Formats: sequence, C-alpha cells, structure tokens
Amino acid sequence: MKRRALLSLLVGLISVFTMPSARADWSDGLENLWDETRKKGEELGEEGCKLGKDVWNKAKDRWDKLDVNYILLQAFGGEVDEESALIGRFYDLKQPIRHGAKPLRHGGVVNIIREFDGKEWDQSVFEDYYSPEVRLYAPYFYLPRCKASYGPEAFQCNEKEGARRVAPSAWVVVYRGVVTAPESGFFRFAGMGDDTLMVRFNNKLVLEAGWSIPTRGDMVLGTKRSYQEEIVSKKNKGALYRYKETPHWNAVLGGIPTGEVFKVKKGEKYPIEILVSEIPGCEFGFCLLLEKVKSPGTAPHGVFEPNKSPKLYLFRTNETLPDFNAIERALTVGGKDYRVKGFMEGPPFDEDSPVWKVDFEEGQKRGIFGRIFGAFTDDDTAMGKRKH
Repeated sequence: MKRRALLSLLVGLISVFTMPSARADWSDGLENLWDETRKKGEELGEEGCKLGKDVWNKAKDRWDKLDVNYILLQAFGGEVDEESALIGRFYDLKQPIRHGAKPLRHGGVVNIIREFDGKEWDQSVFEDYYSPEVRLYAPYFYLPRCKASYGPEAFQCNEKEGARRVAPSAWVVVYRGVVTAPESGFFRFAGMGDDTLMVRFNNKLVLEAGWSIPTRGDMVLGTKRSYQEEIVSKKNKGALYRYKETPHWNAVLGGIPTGEVFKVKKGEKYPIEILVSEIPGCEFGFCLLLEKVKSPGTAPHGVFEPNKSPKLYLFRTNETLPDFNAIERALTVGGKDYRVKGFMEGPPFDEDSPVWKVDFEEGQKRGIFGRIFGAFTDDDTAMGKRKH
C-alpha cells in the first residue's frame, strides 16, 4: 500500500509540473532565484575584492616600509649583525632626555664633540641625549653627498614604531670595534665628512676632516681652508687629494685630506672608533679611505690635482664594496630624494682593498659593547687610555 501511495504522489506531481501554467511558474521561480543568487554573488564578490584589496594594500605598505628601511641601511650599515662590521650608535643632540641638559645646535655640537674627544671618546658624554634603539653594522664608510635627513632616516628615527622624530640637524653617529691588521706596514687614513669625520685608531686621533674641526672649537675653519692648508704644511707633511668625482669638496675644502701615519703589525688587533656628524642640517656625506706608505717621512705631501691623485684603498672590514646602484636607490626611495642636485659625489677607490676584519670577542673583552648598547663597564673607558 505504501508503494502505491508513493507512486500515485509522484504521478500527481509530474502531471502538475507538466501543465503549461506550472511549467511557467517553475521557470519564473528558477529565474528569480538565479537573479537573487547572482546579485548576492556579485555583492559578496565585490566585498571580497574590496577586502582582498585592503589586505593587499596594508601588506604592501608594510613591505614597502620594510624595503625602504632595508635600502636606507646601505651606507650607514645593516641592522643585521654582520660577520665583520663596526657597530654604530646614533645620538640626536637636539633632544635632551635628562634634566638640566640643553638642546644643542651649531657651536654647542662642536663643543660637545670636542669634549667627547678630550674624554677619550667616552660615550657617557652623549648620555643626556636621545639615542634610538637601532644599532647598525657598517663594513665600510662611503656615502656620496646627500641631504642630511638621510642620517636619521637610516637609523629609522622617523619610521620605527615608538621611536622619536628626529630633524636633520645636530646629530652624531659613533662606530666602534677592534680590527685585525691584514698586513704589516705604515698606513694613514684619508677622508672627508660633511660636517665632521673623526677617526681614532689604537686610542689616538689620527684623522679629522670636514667643514667642522671640533678639536679646534670652530665650525668654519674647514670652509676657510686654514685647517687644510696646515695639513700640507712643512710641519705636518700631509696631502690633499682632488678627484674629478669630488668637485664640490675640491672647491670648498681643497680636496680630501690625509691623517697621521701609524704603524701596524699583521695579525695584531687594534681598537678603532669613527665619528660622523651633521650640524646645520643641510647636506651630508662621508668617505673613509686608506693609504699605505713606505714610511712617515716618504708619504706623499702637498696638493694633488685629479690627474695626479692616487686611487686609494677603501677602508673596509669585510669583502663588501659600495653598490652605487643600491646607494642611488637608497637616496631616491619611498617618494623621497636625498640626493643634492642629482649628483652623487664620492672619490674612486681600489676595489682590491685589504680587509681589516672585526674581532667581536676581542671587542667584548675590551668592553666596547657596553658603550655601544648602553650598559656601562667599570674600566676607565671602553677603548682604553688615549696615547698622545
């Protein structure tokens, strides 16, 4: 009986849906259902596309910022602990963080750097001022002429979450480490810093160059060339090297000066500290080269024009060399252009430059990392007593 009843029901349904009016109603129902489904699908699709686009834009924005930060690190160093690199710390001398300290500018910056040198490069001199958490690892020092805002940007002062904003003026970066001499002999540094480049090797100041000469307490001596003229005097027997790639430095500062000659022995380890600083906040740039000489008395002396200036070593601590395409990209990234008049000024260098490897274990023994990362040690200074 159940089978017959079910069969009768199916026959009845078939007869209903085979009637012309039933077929029409069924067709209209399907069409309406399809329209609603399609409409809902389009709405969901639009919402999904919008959501996906928002997610993509946010992800791309974060990636672009990371990419920008990575690119910016080309000249000041990388944020990743490299195999062999000097470690740099940034200070903004405009932003005191301790009661009683005053914001510094112009002469104040020159004076505190002079104090810093007089106190054996004791980093406590800068402790009253803001320093971001970022530390950079630099295997060389070569940044073509650019806008001063590149420095704070490279240390992510204006990008990293929680960091303070830092204007382009009155800032200092100090790099430290212990390097192993790749060969024995006499060497001297040559370099330029806008506004200041200072190099302390084996606890002795061996190079000071730029618009500002802090140890003399005046910012304009470099511009007046008096300091550069003294470098090539009979007393100091230094050299000024001019290159066709450095026309601005040649015209304003007379060229790239050399420092004091020092002697090293292959395999021995020497502390080195490098300071770069920007004061008024306009243009910035630096380069640090190295020249090997036969003896202090036979080192080249005088002013050398572009066709006479030697191609010097680039001071470096690993096999890395400046990538000019990467530097140009770094200076024109993120909708900003850090170049000055589109020209990147920087001297040529010998690409077969020797490598002065950094010894992190030796640096740890000498207490260098305490200075760099903020935990002070009990010794007189992290780098030891200065030799006069």
